[in-house]
Amino acid sequence: MSRVLWRVCLAAAAVVVAAAPVAGAEPEALPPHEKTFPSPFGSFTVGSRDETVNRIPPLNMVGTTREALVSNVTYGRIDGPAGGKLATGYHVGCAVSIGAGTLGATPEAEVGIEGAQTPIPHALVDANPVATINLNPGEVKEVAVAEKEIIPGKNVQIVTRDFHIVVNACSGPVTIRQFTYLYAKSAEVDDSGAVFGESTWL
Repeated sequence: MSRVLWRVCLAAAAVVVAAAPVAGAEPEALPPHEKTFPSPFGSFTVGSRDETVNRIPPLNMVGTTREALVSNVTYGRIDGPAGGKLATGYHVGCAVSIGAGTLGATPEAEVGIEGAQTPIPHALVDANPVATINLNPGEVKEVAVAEKEIIPGKNVQIVTRDFHIVVNACSGPVTIRQFTYLYAKSAEVDDSGAVFGESTWL
């Protein structure tokens, strides 16, 4: 029984490693997004454009690691007597994460009678290797890329080129989504708005 478990676990590990998508050769271009929000001090606009995702083979050559180089331009503008901040980054989601595994041995006991003339009880112990893979529910993490102060009445931009995203120990699909937040602050009110890019896989 233990030998069967060993083979099953090794087969499961092989499937997990082979399940990762293969990195594409051409970067993926994603559509732009922009929103304008009314506010008590006037209005503000937040947007993103020129987003590309360049999937690259993982440096460690392991199927549970994903890597990509992402680029985009995010921008914001505040029309009214208010300052603020522009912040951009990525949400990264892993479907199933791989926890710490164990490798050990389980004893398999055999009890019998030794010899026909000398009925002496004995026990033989055969140790069988066992591998265990711990699979945990996936998580969504926020990866901050950059922040910039906004000058009222001016178009402010954050240009990102080939920002490196790495996801380790993920056995299922990996999804990323770009975000841009604008936080506005005036003497009377604090306001905020956001745009989100299209979700795509690594």
